[in-house]
Amino acid sequence: MTEQTLQGIGALLGSMRSPGSFAVRGSVTAADLAVTVDGVGPLSWPVSPEQARALRDIARPARYGLGEQTLLDANVRDTWEIPRDRISIDEPRWQRTLGPLLDSVRRELGLPDTAELSAQPHSMLVYEAGQFFRRHRDSEKADGMTGTLVITLPSTYTGGDLVIEHDGERVIGTGSPDELGFVAFYADCDHEVLPVTNGYRITLTYNLITQGRTLPSAAADADTTVLAAQLREHFAVPVPVPSWRRKDGPESLPPQRLVYLLDHQYSQRGFGWEQLKGADAARAAALLAAVDQAGYEAALALAEIQQTYACDLLEDEEWMCGRRRRWERRDGTWRLIGEQWEQIDDLDEPIDDESDATVPADHPDRLGPDQLEEQWGRDIELTWWIDRSGHAREFSAALTDDEICTGTHESVLAPFAIETEGYMGNEGNTVDRWYRRAALVVRPASGEIQEND
Repeated sequence: MTEQTLQGIGALLGSMRSPGSFAVRGSVTAADLAVTVDGVGPLSWPVSPEQARALRDIARPARYGLGEQTLLDANVRDTWEIPRDRISIDEPRWQRTLGPLLDSVRRELGLPDTAELSAQPHSMLVYEAGQFFRRHRDSEKADGMTGTLVITLPSTYTGGDLVIEHDGERVIGTGSPDELGFVAFYADCDHEVLPVTNGYRITLTYNLITQGRTLPSAAADADTTVLAAQLREHFAVPVPVPSWRRKDGPESLPPQRLVYLLDHQYSQRGFGWEQLKGADAARAAALLAAVDQAGYEAALALAEIQQTYACDLLEDEEWMCGRRRRWERRDGTWRLIGEQWEQIDDLDEPIDDESDATVPADHPDRLGPDQLEEQWGRDIELTWWIDRSGHAREFSAALTDDEICTGTHESVLAPFAIETEGYMGNEGNTVDRWYRRAALVVRPASGEIQEND
């Protein structure tokens, strides 16, 4: 019954949609935007090829953020950046257009009316033919950063589409020779700039900062009474206690908690009740209302998920025998960061030939859901805890499958690390995938917070 209850809770919460979208696109007039660049002068609309080349000539190669680092790698990001101290904008005039634009963006992203959305200038970018920015996520560059706003200046070019993806959906932003194109999106969304094929793509980028947010009330169509009843059922039905948690206790007990995995991804810096995005905020509001009805307690947590699969794709690759390799996704690029080789009795030395394919068989780009076989195991650990009052602290607790539900299909989750293991003599041909997810946690009010169990 618990599995059925978990499915019911997951389906009910998963059916709740965001009041807005993960990304917003459109266009506005350029009449109020007056930009002057030192060494180039006032920009005209559309930007002429001559002015675009002048901007390129005073620019520097753009860097990108990777965690706490700032890196320069033209294989990841190939574009030109104009230093901010060389750019002047008539701000009072620009606010006549930017202010209403931000109000519209706030509504369309589904932020509550109590939220105040502002745009913090970040940079001017110039893309010429052949330049691009590979798939990545934006780092949080300021406290309260919710997302990114990209303003594309009027110019004539082809290619250079800005593609934003989240939860299996896609939004594409393009430019215009006559108007300002804009795209605003949550910072955790994967996005990329496709190669420009002709002309110059010129943009102003802003960090979107949100202040004064509050968690929205439960949606009118959210059946919190049904959800509260399902929570009571979940905590009333005993389930087998795994041996690693049982110790000398009983073989079965009611679950200690319920953990619902959210859709968006959050860092510790940008995580909290008032920082929840899109449908996550709507689901949190509904769950909190049900928790209050049922007399339970709720918290937020960050979770790390490890899933292990069999993989027949590696079975016939002799060069993988005895090899264990770890790949990590760093700013949109999979990189091999570790390799171990263990000698197998019937194999004198590793085989150097890795594959006839353009990438090796165990490269993550070749290990989609269709290449993975039976799932052999899953481990989930909570690593960060925020209580109802907003107090946050380090946390460590392993979860069981009887405590977890989710409305997100695994195929749309993006792993941050993958380990592949070839034949090891008596085992192998496996793939481990790691994900980081945010979660809503419910537990009985009288229960103790269990760590390292």
